[in-house]
Amino acid sequence: MKTLSRQMADFITSDIAGQITPEVCQTVQLAFLDTAGCILSGRDEEVTRLFASWVNRCYQNEQEASVFFSPQKHTAMVAAMLNAVSGHALDFDDVALAGHPSVVLVPVLLAESDRSGLTGQDLISAYLKGYEIWADLLNRIPDPLHEKGWHPTAVLGTMGATAALCAARQIDSEKTTHALGIAASRASGLVANFGSMCKPLHAGWAIEYAYGAVEMAAMGVTASADALEGSTGFLTAFSDRHAPDRERPFEKQQALSINTVKPSIKKYPVCYASHRVIDGVLQLRQQHNIPIEHIQTITATVSETNARVLKYQHPGTPLQAKFSMPFACASALVYGEVSLQKMTEDDITNPAIRTLMEKVKVSINNEACPLEPSFALHDDVTITLKDNTRLESGPIRFALGHAHFPLAPAQLEAKILSCVKPAERESTMALIAKLNNHFTAMAL
Repeated sequence: MKTLSRQMADFITSDIAGQITPEVCQTVQLAFLDTAGCILSGRDEEVTRLFASWVNRCYQNEQEASVFFSPQKHTAMVAAMLNAVSGHALDFDDVALAGHPSVVLVPVLLAESDRSGLTGQDLISAYLKGYEIWADLLNRIPDPLHEKGWHPTAVLGTMGATAALCAARQIDSEKTTHALGIAASRASGLVANFGSMCKPLHAGWAIEYAYGAVEMAAMGVTASADALEGSTGFLTAFSDRHAPDRERPFEKQQALSINTVKPSIKKYPVCYASHRVIDGVLQLRQQHNIPIEHIQTITATVSETNARVLKYQHPGTPLQAKFSMPFACASALVYGEVSLQKMTEDDITNPAIRTLMEKVKVSINNEACPLEPSFALHDDVTITLKDNTRLESGPIRFALGHAHFPLAPAQLEAKILSCVKPAERESTMALIAKLNNHFTAMAL
């Protein structure tokens, strides 16, 4: 019987054109558009500038692919790495499969498109293959990676990016098998680094490791046949309390995973674990016009995993505030928004924000969501006033922007435009049109 990595390699090298429906094409198109906005949003962040300085010292600068949709060019790998770090710098990128798939997959494929002219169904197919490998490996690991301290975007992103790059470069099945095995030895990234500059580096490193794996495999470097499912392999290493699924064959499915688990677009530039609660707080604020001085407590109910991810009770920096439920609730109540414009040092230290943050409590709902295991089946928020009046959101099943509760096209466009300076709106609209035309023109 073929090993798991060989089964996956056979899929990566197969023709899946028949599975690329108009709906699937639209899903991938939205992923590219949203990621483009996020790449633009993080260009000037300190972590992006520091990372650019480091890669410029470490890697030769061949003019292969565009950086930040600008005239600046670099090697395909470095361009993809920089775009990924920029796209993840503000934690505004899409979410699915327990992580951020598009901020890893899209930069790779944009770079490969520049390098080799990859377009049309080949571009979509490579994205889908990376997404499918990510989804399959996630489903084989029984315990949430976040709970063990692993960042899925770094761990599974390395594997997904490797698959997408092998597909984009049409690497043969044998070398793709080795590339997956090589990548499995490099996949890593810690949840402990959430709220620091290190988190966006995870997306860049996943791409660096993927390029290294694919290019070394193409040169003839080999990996163990059972690097994924072996007793000491990838799946075992990332499992803990329960045994991983090492026996199930990987088979080409009639319906791709993206048909049932689509990327969800973030409406707010903070950790997705807080988005349902933010929706609930904003709804209560609008319905009741709550004077913030009348608030006694704010109780947000989420899953245990998400409560642990939102680890900063007293954030001291904008990066930490992105992983703080107290800040998310306080910003929504004080400003009526949670936005890039309200994530500054001044906003973090605003006395009204600090006062409200002290009133936020987190409660746990242990009923798991079947679609997103790290989430509860639903979240909710209760605001108790000083006269004991209770204002309740009720169960919140999906955040606005979730694949089951999507943003309207105008809302997505507004999000992308919020990521750039006013003087760049015209050029950004041109970029949106270019990407839209690229997908619209594809013959399906």
